[in-house]
Amino acid sequence: MKAIGIISEYNPYHTGHAYLLRKAREITGASHAVSVMSGCFSQQGSPMVLDKYLRAAAAASDGLDLVFELPVLYATGSARDFAEGAVLLLTRLGLVDTLCFGVEDPDPDSFERITCCILEEPAAYRDVLLERQKAGDSYPAAREEALASVLGDDVRPVLRQPNNILALEYHLAIRRLGSPLKICMIRRNSDYHSGSTASATAIRNHLTALEASGETGSAGSYLREALPEGAAGLLEPEAAHFLLSSDGLTPYLAARMMELSDLPEESELPLDMTAEVYQRLRKVSLPSDYESIVNDLKRRNETRGRITRSLLHLMLGIREKDRVRPAEIQSPYLNLLAARSESTHLLRKVQDAGELIVITKKSAYIPADPVTDRLWSLDRKAASLYAQLVHDAFGITLPPELKRTPVILD
Repeated sequence: MKAIGIISEYNPYHTGHAYLLRKAREITGASHAVSVMSGCFSQQGSPMVLDKYLRAAAAASDGLDLVFELPVLYATGSARDFAEGAVLLLTRLGLVDTLCFGVEDPDPDSFERITCCILEEPAAYRDVLLERQKAGDSYPAAREEALASVLGDDVRPVLRQPNNILALEYHLAIRRLGSPLKICMIRRNSDYHSGSTASATAIRNHLTALEASGETGSAGSYLREALPEGAAGLLEPEAAHFLLSSDGLTPYLAARMMELSDLPEESELPLDMTAEVYQRLRKVSLPSDYESIVNDLKRRNETRGRITRSLLHLMLGIREKDRVRPAEIQSPYLNLLAARSESTHLLRKVQDAGELIVITKKSAYIPADPVTDRLWSLDRKAASLYAQLVHDAFGITLPPELKRTPVILD
């Protein structure tokens, strides 16, 4: 048996994802494919447009055998945390031998040179990195300058494309963790921003525009064009419930802001929030709205993504002391969201390997140690906040997380 692994958000699953899956199977000759998918919130800290079980089912309908949830600590973490968490869990799953992902420039030599430079940290690299950060550059911008100073300007295009950036983190994660996973990089087949290969961002933007213009009745036909047939069949009936936005987070963020006290110890800060951002947040005047709060906090040396992630972590109570490197987790778990019925036998292979627990009945899962207990409690808290956002926006009541079961497709 040969299985590929895909790290995903599927927000929502679209034809570009279907292309990646098809090409990955073709190149590797894999008989099975599994995915570790972000659940309720994206890596940028925003709510997903659809419930995680429905998104996972849409992916399974197009050929994914098993779709698992990436714990929220990693799903909403930095690029490094996101990549390391997903790579470790796919490795410990015991089914996957190759990690597949899309890139703008599938040049193994460029990724190898950049990966080695970051891991080896030559003095010239460290000096420029620190110099640029002191000058006010964000970490990604400072890292680009440091790498270009050592490797030459030809690495800049590689470092400026979003899929390349995440691909680099996958390379680094595999090396840092000593994972045996092989890598399969697949060139994106278009710009993903128009037509039948619109990106997830483009799909969300188009649906937002339809909603703003009062043309929500056109959403179903648009989804039939933008999504694979199976996914469209599952998601089209939910077109009216697609657009959860970060604006819905405003009252929950405001409630936490009113509780902020003097600057706490570093370990008690919200994860990814600096002391400077914390102090600025304390000074933001209410009432306000989510985007205004983010804009009040943003400075040149901070990425917007880090700001929005840290605000979600504040709402969920995720602190710096909750940060745990994936390799330190003794009893990792994966929450099964969806599966194809003919592929459920794969779960027995995971159980036989004994390196990871697959959660299929949530009420029966008992974490084996304090670290996994904390991770699981954060996953449940994220699900509760997401369910409240759905209720606020659409009046829909999702079942309690502990009563939900994986979607099994025939």
